[in-house]
Amino acid sequence: MFRILLAALPVAAAFVFAAPAADAAVLQEGFGASSSFTLNGLFVQLSPDRDTLRIDTTRAANDWNWLFRTKAGILKPGRNYVATFRCRVEEPDAARRFFHFLCRPVSAADASLDSLRHNEGGRTEFRPVTLRFRAGTEAEDYAFQIHAFRRLKGEITDFKLAEGTQDGFIPIQRNLAPAGRNDWRIPAGAREFEVDRPDNPAGAIVDAAEFGLNPAAPDNTAALNRAIAHCRAAGAARLRVPPGTYRMTADAAVLFDGLRDFVFDGGGATFVYCKKREPNFLIRQCERVVLRNFKVDWDWEKDPLASLVEVAQAAEEFVDFRFVEYDRFPRRDLRVAIVSSFDPATRSVGVEGGFDRGFEFFAGRNRPDTEWLSGNVLRLRQKGGLGRFREGQLFRMQHYYYDMNCFVMADNRHLSLEDIDIHSCAGHAFTVGGIQQYWQFRRVNIAPPAGVSRRMITCTADHCHISRSRGFFKMENCEFSYGADDCLNAHDNTGFAERSGAHTLVTRNARQDTFRVGDPVELRHGDYSPSGFTATVREVRAVDAAAGRYELSFAEELPAPQAGGFILFNRNYGTRNLIIRNNFFHDNRARGLLLLARDVTVEDNHFRHNEMGAIKIETGYTLNSWSEGYGAGNIVIRNNRFDSVNPRDVGNDGKARDIYLGVYLRTDPSTERTAYPILSDILFENNLFKDSFGLVAFISSAGNVTFRNNTFVNPTARKKPLSYRAGFHVTHSENVRIVGNRYIASPHVPDPGVSYAPDSVRDLQVYGNTVVTEQAP
Repeated sequence: MFRILLAALPVAAAFVFAAPAADAAVLQEGFGASSSFTLNGLFVQLSPDRDTLRIDTTRAANDWNWLFRTKAGILKPGRNYVATFRCRVEEPDAARRFFHFLCRPVSAADASLDSLRHNEGGRTEFRPVTLRFRAGTEAEDYAFQIHAFRRLKGEITDFKLAEGTQDGFIPIQRNLAPAGRNDWRIPAGAREFEVDRPDNPAGAIVDAAEFGLNPAAPDNTAALNRAIAHCRAAGAARLRVPPGTYRMTADAAVLFDGLRDFVFDGGGATFVYCKKREPNFLIRQCERVVLRNFKVDWDWEKDPLASLVEVAQAAEEFVDFRFVEYDRFPRRDLRVAIVSSFDPATRSVGVEGGFDRGFEFFAGRNRPDTEWLSGNVLRLRQKGGLGRFREGQLFRMQHYYYDMNCFVMADNRHLSLEDIDIHSCAGHAFTVGGIQQYWQFRRVNIAPPAGVSRRMITCTADHCHISRSRGFFKMENCEFSYGADDCLNAHDNTGFAERSGAHTLVTRNARQDTFRVGDPVELRHGDYSPSGFTATVREVRAVDAAAGRYELSFAEELPAPQAGGFILFNRNYGTRNLIIRNNFFHDNRARGLLLLARDVTVEDNHFRHNEMGAIKIETGYTLNSWSEGYGAGNIVIRNNRFDSVNPRDVGNDGKARDIYLGVYLRTDPSTERTAYPILSDILFENNLFKDSFGLVAFISSAGNVTFRNNTFVNPTARKKPLSYRAGFHVTHSENVRIVGNRYIASPHVPDPGVSYAPDSVRDLQVYGNTVVTEQAP
């Protein structure tokens, strides 16, 4: 058991052992009460004592097979539940076969209404599992279910299903500070720095028109590249673009390569793209370079990036979409990448009770059958899974997602992008990779052009995606909005590996360039705790490149792994020292900021209507998709305004949240946590949170986290009231303080407080918070 500091107790009793809350009613224990569940006899056998499920799907014809589900009526809509059990598989390979635990209506044909999804399949020995979840409210027949993916043998035993949370709870109005607890480590955040400016007083000023740049030309890519190449060869100080609108149609990037002490002055010009391949701009190995004063857009008349559609008719296996703003849609061969519920009031995605549905997310994969019924009505067919669509629903339909990208940057130093407007682009607006260090965005805006119709989207993926760098990034006075994914995702790529010999290990699902000969690699155990081992890669050998399996060799002998294997941190990189100041992040799909970095300051920003939450501070690895982050720490988030973030009700452990601190292990998302505080030294202070849709923050796998002097106002009612609205939840964490905050009294938040998992939280302090009656700011 771990200690909880209950600040309202007398000082002598401030340190107590917390007991689980008594709100749990056992619904099922073991598998004896068959009246409460159904088993699939094709693949499941009960042990004689009826305590263990023995599963064998090795002869199954399909990849997915259900094994167990509770009967209709056992789970109640909107209620909280905890499932505990132990499970194991023979010949584990969690990337290719696993148990899948979920909460889903029995009547649902797909995963769109799931309120729990969790995979297990990496252990030969029994592993204890605890799953906390909440039954949804979109149907009456939610059930806890167990499925199997592909062929496996395994067992599930010691099963218990209980209603409730088994959480402790501290009301927010605790006013007595525990004695002797002022030894907090207050993080400082990023240190200030400057990005060097070009220094080339003798360099020439070059006019791009002299190299063929012309508003009348069908393509200006080659002309602009000729001008830039001349500047590099001549050591020019500046390339000047005459005002105008320039078409960019070639499947090639505008290339800034190896430039030094150089300014690209766009002269207020607009570059309009329409092509099939390659980024718009590629900037690599430049130093002391400035790009400024121009606009970037896409040719929507020929090829819309996204469209507003209304469901004209829907059935289980087809849905008819009417293109609201067209009599005849210009592309008859359009791609339906993903559709997202659309809010006509904000003209953006993010609707309470809304949903996404992916189809041809990656170009050429899983393309659905489509047929034009008229000039602006498209019928989309897919076997099963379309039953959630209803006549009259509005969606933003994307025709691109991860495609091309606008600015691709790698290995630059002292790079500045200033006074640039991106009205739209296919793919990410910005990507950063390699050893890039010291760069900044100043007055860089991603927003639709004013007064132009049919603009449903800006960038069709992240606004800015940092996959690895050496840090020192500054972003000031920018607007990132209406994109299809996160406003800023800052991390470094990692990988999971298993020991294959005394000096070798084999990666799982790693990109080819993640680890190279000569890279210093730190090994972390599978729970992110340090192994104490860092060494240089001597050799990289492909084992199965298609599966991301590479053998890395080291001169030193490797330690014994714990928690299933190693997580690899490539210490050649380190995304850190980020300053995010005075920006506006709004009306985007997904999150505002993903901070998988150290030494970060986020201050004086405005977050509004970010579809899935404002900020995630996390780190995680998977065995079949992405692995990102070296932990996060020394983060200061102050003087920001958070307004109606997470309207989609996205949550963790059944709890929606504005802010998320946590990890994902083996799958993303996952309910598995680590007790090691891989996220540490984090401060939220003097922020305003308005109209939280659920928790203010979900805090897990963290240490030394403080929320102080923040204000919470909730004047607006929700369609689906949540009992924990504007509260906090803490699990698998230590030294967490919720102190000195102010709540404006609201009938929508009758009992704010802090819930916690008693068996995994140590030194939780809640005191000095107030609830006041006054006008909301």
